[in-house]
Amino acid sequence: MENKTLKVLKPVVKVLALISIALGLLAVAILVLYNFSDILTIYTDEGTKYADGFSYPGYQTIFSGFGNMIIQGYTETTFNIWTFLGCFLPLIGCIVASVMLATNFARRGTNKKKAIVEGIVAVFLIFGGIVLYNVDKLWIANAKAVTGSYTYYYEAYLMPAINGELYFGKDYFPTVVLVICLIAGLVKAVNCGLLLFQKYYARKVNRQNVEIK
Repeated sequence: MENKTLKVLKPVVKVLALISIALGLLAVAILVLYNFSDILTIYTDEGTKYADGFSYPGYQTIFSGFGNMIIQGYTETTFNIWTFLGCFLPLIGCIVASVMLATNFARRGTNKKKAIVEGIVAVFLIFGGIVLYNVDKLWIANAKAVTGSYTYYYEAYLMPAINGELYFGKDYFPTVVLVICLIAGLVKAVNCGLLLFQKYYARKVNRQNVEIK
């Protein structure tokens, strides 16, 4: 006779796997959109470069910040390893995890492998969400460290805007990324734990059945 706990666990694990795949794909879409969405907005005083305002797309916060046009010898921020990792670790991880969960959906004996991948991706998602939410702080630090540009963007534009001449701030999309990544990460963490519990509980039940026989 099948153990009652295992009988309940089987459909729960399957449903949670489907939810995890769906949230993983949603996270992939959101992380791709991050690169092309408005992430940071700056307004500077009348007569200056950003008097009409400018919103930085996500790819500039990752690879290279150049503002509203590419000008030779002018750099606002350089490649940022933290935003790069925050975007692409969970993005690639979610793709791998979704493929693994889908291709091994009904295959027996793969719980441990799926759990390990889900656990790692959960960490990536939570890390990525927090990092990309703090993109404004990382942007400021990276801009401050730029050297060799013919105009020092940090002093000329960014600091006056931060100090109220006129505005520098984060747009709504980093918050969306944080919420989606945290939800997907938590679901994947729960899925990881449930997969491991199912595996080791089933092993325990099988061992007990052998002893009874």
